[in-house]
Amino acid sequence: MSEDDGRFLVADGERVHVSVATGGDIAPYREAMTRSASRIGRWNPVNPDDLVHHLAAQSATHRTFLIRAKDAARVAGDEVGLVGCVNVTNVVHGRFMSATMGYNAFDPYVGTGLFREGMALVVGIVLRQAPHGMGLHRLEANVRIGNDTSAGLLRSLGFRRERTMRRMLWLADGLGGRSAWFDHDSFAVTREEWPAAPHAANDLPTGVIVCGSGTPAAAAFAVARELGGVALADVPFDAALTTARYAAAPVVWSADGNAEAAHDALLRAGATVARGDDIVASISGNPADVTRAALRLRPRLV
Repeated sequence: MSEDDGRFLVADGERVHVSVATGGDIAPYREAMTRSASRIGRWNPVNPDDLVHHLAAQSATHRTFLIRAKDAARVAGDEVGLVGCVNVTNVVHGRFMSATMGYNAFDPYVGTGLFREGMALVVGIVLRQAPHGMGLHRLEANVRIGNDTSAGLLRSLGFRRERTMRRMLWLADGLGGRSAWFDHDSFAVTREEWPAAPHAANDLPTGVIVCGSGTPAAAAFAVARELGGVALADVPFDAALTTARYAAAPVVWSADGNAEAAHDALLRAGATVARGDDIVASISGNPADVTRAALRLRPRLV
């Protein structure tokens, strides 16, 4: 075996086992992908034979992991037990030490929790030092906007939403078969953040920029878009706090009433919060003004 065959990249969980795909997996993979095509095809391209191409590219910079159910966790009648696949690609070493992750869960294991268990094992392998890991520092995954199940999976594992990638991939729409450029949300996790406590990402409020009720709503929305975040206007404190806790993005909130009181209440509730009236209100409508405002506000979100 070569040094790059991935034989050390394995992990065992309570109900699943993870290892690098081999030639013997081509037929089971084809069967699992075909069985799951109608569900996967709504969001991702479906090619039951693409494992052949992944195996040809298999190396230290391109890994395909398969998640398998252990005997006791297999669905009755399923002899293969293939829960899902995870491709770790675009690996860059040097000072970047990062990779991109793509994945698909297979029927009939969707909704059993086995795929999430396997995903956690794969992330651990990617961020673990060699030879029993890929030795990377950062792992990202891009989710087509609207695929809440996939985004929720990443958030439950501790991934952070970093930005929105506009018109990122040319894909079929999954319904009428027409292709178009689709926006994606980018999520990431680093070695320092792993392993995350269960649901830790949802327990940590994201940054909130509080603006007074007199702040132009258009300006607040423009800045939120530039930050890759969410804009709120004329909503009560509880709604703003809930969004701050669960949105995987910065929040620009035009407070209804006393902005100072809202600022203090959010701080007491544990949110990362700052006032942004002076910056947002100064926007003239020029796109360059919006960019400058976002750059000035971003440090206040940390």
